[in-house]
Parts: sequence; structure tokens; C-alpha cells
Amino acid sequence: MSEILKNIKFSELENNIVVLTHNPKGRWGDVRPQIEHDRGYKNWNKSINVEVGQIVLVYISKSVYQIQYIMQVTNVTDDAIDLKLIQKLDSNTSNALSYNNLIANGLKPSTVNFILNNNQKLYSYVISVLDNTTNLYQGKNKMLTQPLNQILYGPPGTGKTYNTINKAIEIIENRKVGDNEDREELKAKFEEYKNAGQIEFVTFHQSYGYEEFIEGIKAKTSDKGIEYKIEPGTFKKLSKLSRENYENSKKSVEKLQHERSLQQKIEQFLNDSLEEQREFTKTKGGKFKIKDIIDTSVFVYAEDSNYNENILELDIDELFKILDSDMELKTSRQLAQDVFGINNQRQKDTYYFSIYKEFHKQKFNVMKEEEIKEYLKNYILIIDEINRGNISKIFGELITLVEPSKRIGADEEIRIKLPYSNEDFGVPQNLYIIGTMNTADRSIALMDTALRRRFEFCEMMPDLETLNDLTDVDGINIKSLLETINKRVEYLYDRDHTIGHAYFMSLKDEKTTDKKAELDNIFRNKIIPLLQEYFYDDWEKIRLVLGDNQKDEQYQFVKVKKDYKINDLFGKNIDDFDFSDEQKVYEINKEAFSKLESYRKIYE
Repeated sequence: MSEILKNIKFSELENNIVVLTHNPKGRWGDVRPQIEHDRGYKNWNKSINVEVGQIVLVYISKSVYQIQYIMQVTNVTDDAIDLKLIQKLDSNTSNALSYNNLIANGLKPSTVNFILNNNQKLYSYVISVLDNTTNLYQGKNKMLTQPLNQILYGPPGTGKTYNTINKAIEIIENRKVGDNEDREELKAKFEEYKNAGQIEFVTFHQSYGYEEFIEGIKAKTSDKGIEYKIEPGTFKKLSKLSRENYENSKKSVEKLQHERSLQQKIEQFLNDSLEEQREFTKTKGGKFKIKDIIDTSVFVYAEDSNYNENILELDIDELFKILDSDMELKTSRQLAQDVFGINNQRQKDTYYFSIYKEFHKQKFNVMKEEEIKEYLKNYILIIDEINRGNISKIFGELITLVEPSKRIGADEEIRIKLPYSNEDFGVPQNLYIIGTMNTADRSIALMDTALRRRFEFCEMMPDLETLNDLTDVDGINIKSLLETINKRVEYLYDRDHTIGHAYFMSLKDEKTTDKKAELDNIFRNKIIPLLQEYFYDDWEKIRLVLGDNQKDEQYQFVKVKKDYKINDLFGKNIDDFDFSDEQKVYEINKEAFSKLESYRKIYE
């Protein structure tokens, strides 16, 4: 580790931070061996002004597409600069500074050399990654390795769902989200990743099942009546996306380019066949046409088919596998055996073979794509209220597959066949699961044992420090108020049913002009209903929590109703009934909410 890098805090550098892009026009070849052998690079083309001693970042575009080096300018001439290698970034940091992440954080496409300081959004992102990197080497603010499966658990209102946004961004960008980062920007970034397919959000409930989560047979009404189709669930779809990225990240640029070209050809071929109503001839003489293309399915019509309404569904992914095999196939039986490993061919293999033969007769006009390496990306599945679902019913046999040691690429990798589609299924190592659990609904001790063994648990309790700047709302100390309430709840019930700080965060909102009115609303519509739920309408305990037993009646949120007259209610002949003189009926004192003393006397 260089002494220079140890002393760098990038956010405090006085000079502009320049990003140099090597090989902008593909002329220089791969400069990485020379940089690492010579510990620098001489006569770098000068296309942007720099000064001796200035720190620069070097973005490698030749098949890498990442910022990989921190270097320092040692000499400047009219048309060239000399650079000294300060540090090669580790793979995690370089991945965080990949082309896709830089684009997602403000980099304009086709940008070559530029001053990072001139793009505030991109600057903030890159600097946060680099400052965390140098702090990592110095042992400060060390970035934590995120578990593949984790559950944020705690009482209501402690920010579990709120913090899933931070957790997701930390995992995807491989960095620590700072306490002072703009919340709106984080939410916007979260939505960008969600729209890009890297984040999915689901909420478990009692009716949620395997069919919604993994796959199931669903009925759909159409002009033809009711049709039944196997449809993938949220977890299966995200697993497929993350697995494709995981596998593609291990492929060479040439292999990826070949696959993308083949995908273009298949798409062009199928669309042309549909538009032109091309006839395909089966081995034994029957004919069929493509009737429709929906998502990853091709529907073919054959008069001699014994399928419903003569319609057969083919899988485009299976067709891709056949055409990507580079085998010279002579029969549909050989196709089934050599491509899919099936001894007894399926009826649809005859259709695949006919399409295979016709495909190889065509000539395609496919645009050559730019050679871009696909880098490993992290995908996130957020499961809100994970403890409210029936885990055995939802995960089924797949609960084993989420274990880190059973993921695709692990030493003990496991894949299974799904019951409906018969597809091989596994969970890749770049798919992270974040669950949230409200301990007021269910204790961890009551959680499904299989789930508890496979997830790491992160406790989130009420954080009173977040209320430090709310010490005075019309003279009411909110921190002391919540602290006192929670101590009483913990004594009368348990710590899992304390009240979270998030209930009071609206008081910090600049848009909330009348803080006292907002506090009234919080107590009237959130705190007291929550206490009613906790204590099953045991009003005496609720009064103890709110300190009403120590207040004058006018300041009590819950007061004893005194206007009951037994004889007026039930008549005079009530001697057979044992009406205790201690019998008490309680009511909400609406006037107490408007009085400051009602709140202050909770903790004083």
C-alpha cells in the first residue's frame, strides 16, 4: 500500500480529479501490462490539462470498462504526460466503478477524458467509493461484507423497510452508504435499479404461496375460453436474470458477441416467419406455421396436432440452446439426445428440428455490436414482512438452494427440477435476499427453523439518537418521551413490543409547519392504537405506559368514565348480580391531546 494513498481523502483534494480513458479509439492495445510492470506509464497522450503531482484515475476501456488505477502525474510536456502508479484498485472497487455503474450515476455515454469535479452526481458516487476504499486500507469505516441472506428484525417503526433501500444500494454498488447522503437521491437510485431489473420487492402474507413466488399454473380467459399456462413467479424470474448475468460475466467478449448475434438472428427469423406465415415441414410430412410469439414462447399451429386447438407452445430458450450447440443434427431423435440428454424424444422436438433446418437455410443481416464485456452485477430480492408468510408453502423444496454453500458456483452447488415446468433451477451467488420482520407480530423463536438456519439476523431497535435534534417541540422533549414510554412497555410486556423512532420522524420534516398538531396526530392515530393492540385493550396498562395514573384528569389520555349509574343502566332488581365497586370503564380523553402538559408529564 502506497504511503501516498494512505494519506489521500479524495473528497478533500484541492486539485480537480481527472479521469483518463486509455484507448479511446482502439489504437494503443492493452496498456495494463506496461502500467503494472513499469509501475507507471510514460508519454501518455495529453488531451486534457494536468499538473505535476496531480492525482488521476485511469479508466481502462479495452475489454475491461472499469476505473482500475490511481496514478500521479510526474512530468508534463506539450503533448504528453508521464504517470506513476499509486495503486491498482481491488476487484470489488473496480466493479463498483464499472461502465454500467458510472452510467447509472451520471456519466454521459461516449465520454473520454474528463474532469470528475464538473459532474456533481458522478463525482459524489466515485468519491464515496474511493474514500471508502482508502479507509478500508486504513482500517477506518471498514466496508462490511454483506450476507447473501439477511433479515432485519425489530419492533414496528424502527426503519426496517426504510433501511432496505440503503442495504440494496450498498450491495449493488459495493460501498457503504453515508449517513449524510441525500435521501431523495438514494430513493431515485433505488428506483433506477428496480426499473433495470436488479431489485424486486415483494410482501409476504398468509395467502402468498409457491405459485406467486416460484411458479404455478394460472388460468387466463381469452377469446378461446379458459387457458392454463405455467407462469414464473418473482423469485424464479429474478433468479434467471441474476444467473444469466453470473454466467455471462464468466464468458469472453467473443462468446458474448456470438450469443448476442445468434439472439438477433433468432428474433429476426421468428418475426419474419410469423409475418410471412412461413410453412415448416415436419420429417413425416405434416406442416405447421408460427401463430404467435409471446415473451419467451413461440406458439405454432399444426392441423395434424393433437394439442388443444392444434396449438403447441415452444420455448425460445430451448430453441437457442439447439442453435447454439454447433452440432450437425440429422434427426429429431438425435436433437433430443445430444442437446437435451433425453432418450425418448418429445413431440415438440420434431417441431424444433424443422425450425432448426429452416433456420440454417437463411441468410441474415445482423448489425455487429460493440464488444462489451458483461460484468458481474448483484441482484436484490426484498421480502417485506417475511415472517407473515408460510415459509414451507412459499419456498417449498427451494429453501435449501438459498444457502450460500448450495448456490450456483459454490463447492456444494445444487440444482433441482421444478415440479411444473421440469426446468433445472438453482440460485446464483449474486442474488441477495433481504427480509424484514416485525417482532411485534411474531418472535424469532417462533420462526420457521429452516429459515432461521439459513438467514443472518440483524436487530433494529428504536434509535433514540435520531431524535437528538427534536429535543424541543413546544417544550416537549421527544427523545425523553419515547425513552420513558419504551421502558414502561419493556417492563409490562417485552422489548419486542417497544415503539420505534420512525413514528416521530415526521416531526423532523421541514414541510411539517405545525409540530404540535403533528404530535397530536401521532399519538391519536398511531401510538394509542398500537398500545391498544399490544395490551389487548387492557386500559389500565395503557394508562401506566402513558403515565396517566400520575396526572390530573385533564391531562390523562385515557381516563376513567365516571357517569355510570348502575340502577339507571340495569334497573333496581340486580341483587343477584355481583357488581364490584372497583368496576371501571375507560374512555379516550380527546381534550388531553391539545394540552402540552399531557405529553410532558409522561416523562417528568
